[in-house]
Amino acid sequence: MARKITRKNFYMEIRRNFGRFISILFIVALGVAFFSGIRASEPSMRITGDAYFDESDLMDIKAVSTLGITKEDVSAVGNVKGVGKAEGAYSADFLNIKNKKQYVLHVMSAMEDMNKITVREGRMPEKAGECLVDDQMNYKIGETIKLKSGTDDKVTDTLKTDELKVVGKGNSPYYISLSRGSTTIGTGTISGFVVVPEKTFDLDVYTEMYVQVAGAKDLTAYTKAYKEKVKTVQKRIEAITEERGKIRKSELEDKANEKLAKAQKKLDDGKAESKQKLEDAKKQITDGETQVSQAKEKIASGKSQIAAAKQTIDTKQKELDQAKKTYQNGLKELSQGKKQYEQGKAAYDSQYAEAQAKIQAGEEGLVTYRAELDKGWAGYQTLLNTIEALKAQAAGGSGQNPDQENPNQDQENPNQDQENPNQDQELLQKIQVMELQAQETKKTLDAKEQDYQTQKAGLDAAKQKLASGKAELDQAKAKLDASEAKLTSAAASIESGQKQLDAGKAELKAQEQTLQNGETEIAQNEAKLADARKEYEDGKETSEEEIAKGEKKLADAKEQIKKIKNPKWYVYNRSTLVEYDGFGENANRMRAIGKVFPVMFFLVAALISLTGMTRMVEEQRIEIGTMKALGYGNFSIASKYLGYAFLATAGGSILGVLTGEKILPYIIIYAYEIMYPHIPKIYVPYHMSYAVMASAASIVCTMGATLASCYKELAAEPAVLMRPPAPKKGRRVFLERIGFIWKRMNFTWKSTIRNLMRYKKRFFMTIFGIGGCMALMLVGYGVKDSVYEIADIQYDEIQLYDGHIFYKDDVTKTEKEELKEYLKEDTDIQTYMDARMQSVTASKENKKRSVYQCVLGNPDIVGKYEDFHDRKTKESYKLTDNGAIVSEKTAKLLNVKEGDTINLKDGMAKGVTVKIAHICENYMGHYIYFTPQYYKKVYGKTAEYNCIMFRAKDGYSEEQVKKAGEKILAKDQVLTISYLHDIKDQLDDMLASLNLVIIVLIVSAGMLAFVVLYNLNSINITERQRELATLKVLGFYDVEVAEYVFRENILLTLIGAFVGVIFGKVLHLFVIQTVEVDAAMFGRSIYLPSYIYSFLFTIGFSLFVNWVMYFKLKKIDMVESLKSIE
Repeated sequence: MARKITRKNFYMEIRRNFGRFISILFIVALGVAFFSGIRASEPSMRITGDAYFDESDLMDIKAVSTLGITKEDVSAVGNVKGVGKAEGAYSADFLNIKNKKQYVLHVMSAMEDMNKITVREGRMPEKAGECLVDDQMNYKIGETIKLKSGTDDKVTDTLKTDELKVVGKGNSPYYISLSRGSTTIGTGTISGFVVVPEKTFDLDVYTEMYVQVAGAKDLTAYTKAYKEKVKTVQKRIEAITEERGKIRKSELEDKANEKLAKAQKKLDDGKAESKQKLEDAKKQITDGETQVSQAKEKIASGKSQIAAAKQTIDTKQKELDQAKKTYQNGLKELSQGKKQYEQGKAAYDSQYAEAQAKIQAGEEGLVTYRAELDKGWAGYQTLLNTIEALKAQAAGGSGQNPDQENPNQDQENPNQDQENPNQDQELLQKIQVMELQAQETKKTLDAKEQDYQTQKAGLDAAKQKLASGKAELDQAKAKLDASEAKLTSAAASIESGQKQLDAGKAELKAQEQTLQNGETEIAQNEAKLADARKEYEDGKETSEEEIAKGEKKLADAKEQIKKIKNPKWYVYNRSTLVEYDGFGENANRMRAIGKVFPVMFFLVAALISLTGMTRMVEEQRIEIGTMKALGYGNFSIASKYLGYAFLATAGGSILGVLTGEKILPYIIIYAYEIMYPHIPKIYVPYHMSYAVMASAASIVCTMGATLASCYKELAAEPAVLMRPPAPKKGRRVFLERIGFIWKRMNFTWKSTIRNLMRYKKRFFMTIFGIGGCMALMLVGYGVKDSVYEIADIQYDEIQLYDGHIFYKDDVTKTEKEELKEYLKEDTDIQTYMDARMQSVTASKENKKRSVYQCVLGNPDIVGKYEDFHDRKTKESYKLTDNGAIVSEKTAKLLNVKEGDTINLKDGMAKGVTVKIAHICENYMGHYIYFTPQYYKKVYGKTAEYNCIMFRAKDGYSEEQVKKAGEKILAKDQVLTISYLHDIKDQLDDMLASLNLVIIVLIVSAGMLAFVVLYNLNSINITERQRELATLKVLGFYDVEVAEYVFRENILLTLIGAFVGVIFGKVLHLFVIQTVEVDAAMFGRSIYLPSYIYSFLFTIGFSLFVNWVMYFKLKKIDMVESLKSIE
C-alpha cells in the first residue's frame, strides 16, 4: 500500500511540477545534445570522408619513379605483403584556350579498380579521342578540347591525339575540394582534370602507380590505425624500390646497348655506302670532263662556217637596203601626195556640202524672191489699172466712186451728188496720190529686180567653181594611183628579196643558236662539273663529319649508358592528395572545439538542472517531514526525488543524444561541403561513447545533487521539517551605508536591492547562469572574429608580396640573371627580390617543428615584402646580421623568447645554432627569416637563392597577377609560381565553412541562455509565491507585482552580462589557444559588434522570459499561496 501511495505521489509530483520537469529535461537535453553532438562531429566527418573514399576505391599509396613505372614494377609491388591491389596509370598536364581564357588541365587515364570516377552527366570515355571532364569545369558534352603542351614538346609525344571530345562530366575522389593542385605550366595552378582511356596515352611506361592496402578499407581514414597500417605497407614498398631501380637500370642499359649496336651497324653501313657513292661520283666527273672537251672542238668548227655565210648575207642585205631606201622615198612622196590629195579632198568635201547647201538655199531664196517680185509687179499693174479706171471716171463725170467698191451705191443713193458737191475734187486728189504711189512702187520693184539678177549671177558662178574643184581632185587622184601601182611592184620585188635573205639569216641564226646552245650546254655541264666537284668535296667532308658525329654520338651514348643511375622512387600516402589532409585537419578542428566549448556548455546546463532539483527538495521539506512522521523510510522518501531527477535527466539525455548526434554533426559536415562539394553523402552514426559520457555525467550530477539535498533534509527531525524554516537574519546592504544614495531611493528600489542581497544563492546562480550563457555567445562570436581576421591580416598586412617564382634545379647563375633582367623590363612587375625558401627542422630541447627558413636577398627593401612587428605592441622590426626573426606561433611551440637560441637542421647531422633577435606576428605557417650575411655567418656558406619574391603593379587584380605570372612561367628557368592570393582564397574557403558551425554555437548558446533564464525565474517565482501573493493582497496590481520581480531579473541580467564579458574574454582566449592547429595561429581579438550582439541577445532573452513569466505571475492564487505553508 505504501509503495502504491509513493508511486502515485511520484506521478502527481511530475504532474504538479510539469513545467519544472520539462525545464530540467530540456536543459539537460540541450547540454547533452551539444556535448555529444559537437564531440561526434569529428568522427562523423572522418566516417563521411572514409565512406566516400571506400565507395570510390581511392588509393592508399601512390608511387612515382624518375624513370617511370613498368608493368613488372606494378607486379612486384602487387606481390608485396599487405598490398591488396596495384595498378599503373598515366597522367600529364596540358593547356587549353577557351573563350580567350587559358585553362591548365590534368589529363589522367581511367583506372579499372581504383580512383573510380563518379559520372554526373553523360558517360565514361571508351575510345581514344574521347574524354570525361571535371564537373566543375565549364565544358559541355559534345564539345572538342584542343590541347597544347605549354612546353617545347608536342602533345602527340604523350597522347595519340591533341583533340578530345567531351562525352561525360564527373568527379574524382582524387579531388575532394574545389582546389585542383599546382603544376609547372600555364598559370601554375591546375584548373580541372580530364579522364581519358588508357589507350589514349602513347608512352612506353606508366607515369605513376596506385596501391590499395589490404584491410585498409575496414579502417576509418585519418585514424591512427589506418595511418599505421598504410605506413607499414608503404615502408615495405620502399624496401623493394632499390631492387626495382636496379632492374629498371639494367633494362634501360640493355635497351640502350641494343640500340647502340644497331646504331654502330648503321654507322658502318653508312661508311661503306658513303665511300662507294664518292667513288661513283668521281668517275662521273672524269667522264663529263672528256665530253665537254670534245663538244668545245665541234663548236669552234661551226663558228668558222657561220662567219663565211654571214659575210655573203651582209652584201646582199646592203643591195636590198638600197632598193628599200628608193622604195621608201617613193612611198614618202606618194604619202605626201596622198596627204595633199586628202587635205584637198577633205577641204573640198567640207566646203562642198556647205557650198551646196548655200547654193540650194540661194536657189530657194531666188525662187521666193522671184515670186515676191512677180507678185509686186502684179500689184503694180493692178494699181496702174485702178488709176486708169479712176481717170476714166473722172473724165466722164459720172460721179461714180473711182474705187468701185460699191457699184450699187448710186442706185441706193440717187441724190449723192447733190449731197456731196466736192466729190470730184476728191477723186482727182486720190488719183494723184495713187500715181505717186505707183511711181514709188515701180522704183522699188526695179531695184529689187536688179538685186535678183545680181544674186542669180553669183549663184551661177558658185556652181561653176564647185564643178572646177571636183575636176582638179579627180586628176590628182589619177596621178596618185599610177605612182602607187609602180611602188607596189617595187615592194613585191623587195619583199621577195627580203624573204630570201631572211631565210638565209634564219638558217644562219639557227646555226648560231645551235652553237650557242652547245656553248650553254657546255657551260652548264662545266658548272655541273664544278658543282659535282664541290658536291663531291662537300659530300666527302660531310660524310667524314657525319661519320665523326655518329662516332661521337656512339661514344657519348656509351658514356650515358655508363652514367645511368638507379631511378629514384617516391612513395606517398594520401597526404599528397589535394586537400585530403585539409579534410582531416578540419575534423581535428572540430575535435578541438569539442574539447572545450561543449564542456562549458554542459557545465552551465548541469549546474542549472542541479539547482532546480536542489530547490525542489528544499521547497518540499514539510512534505518530507510529514512522510517521515507517518513512518516512511528515508529511501522511500528520497526515491521520489531521485526518480524525478533520474527520469528528467535520463529523458533529457536520451532526447539530447538522439537529436544532438544527428543534427549537429550533419549541420557541421554540411557546412564543410562548401569546401568539399564532391562528397556525395553525409554519414552521422551514433557514437555511444559520447552519448554515455554526457548522459552519465548529467545523471550523476543531478542525482548526486538530489541525493545530497535529500540527505540534508532527511537528517533533521520530522517536527523540525514540518515547521517552515526560520527566516534568515536580515543584514544591512552596502548601499544602506551610503546615506545620500539610499535616502533618495524609493520603496520598490530599496526592496529590490534588499531582495538581491537576501537571496545570495539565487543571486550568484543567476549571475553565473546568465554570465555563462553570455560568455558562450561571446566565445562563439569571438571565434568567428579570431578565425576570419587571420587571412586579411596575414596576406594584406604582414606578407605584402604577390608570390614566389621558383627556379628549376639545374638553372645556372647566368640564366638566373637573364630571368631577373626580364623581370626588370616586365611592366607588370613592380619589384622583385632574391630569396631562399627551404623547409628545415627547428628544435629546442625536446621540442621540434618543421619551419620555412627564408633568406631574403636584400634586407634594405624587405619592408616591401614582409612587415615584421610585434602583435601586441605593434613595434616594427628589421632584419639584422645578429640574429633571425621567428614567427610567433613557432616561438610559442618551441617555448622560446627573444635572445634564446634554437637548433636548425636541413639534412645535416648536427645542425646549426641560431639566435632569435625578434618574434614577429604571423598566423599561417612557421617561418624563420635570415639576412644573407647572418645565413653565411651561421652556415659558413653563401645562400643559394632558389626563388624570387615579387610584387605586381599596385591595384592589379588576381586575374592580372596570374596573367603576368603566365608569361614568367613560360620561361625555361622557371619551375613553378605560387601565388599568395591562391593561398588566401583557399583559407577563405576553409574559414567560410566554419561560419555555419559558429552560427550553431551561437544559436545553441542562445537557446541555453533562454532555458537558463526561464528555469531560474521559474524557481524564483515558485520560492517567493507567498511573498508575491502578499503583495497582491496589499493591493499591488499584476503589472506592479511583475515590475517588483522583473526589476530584479533585469538587474541580475545586466550584472550577469557584465560578468559574462569578463568570463567570455578569458574563455575565448582559452578556446582559441585550444582549437588552434600547429600550422596556424588564430587571432586573439573580439570586436565591438560581437560584444554588442551577445549583450543584446542576452537582454532580449531576459525580456522574453520576463514576458512569459508575467502570465505565470498573473495566475498566482492569493489565498492558496498564503496558506500553502500550512
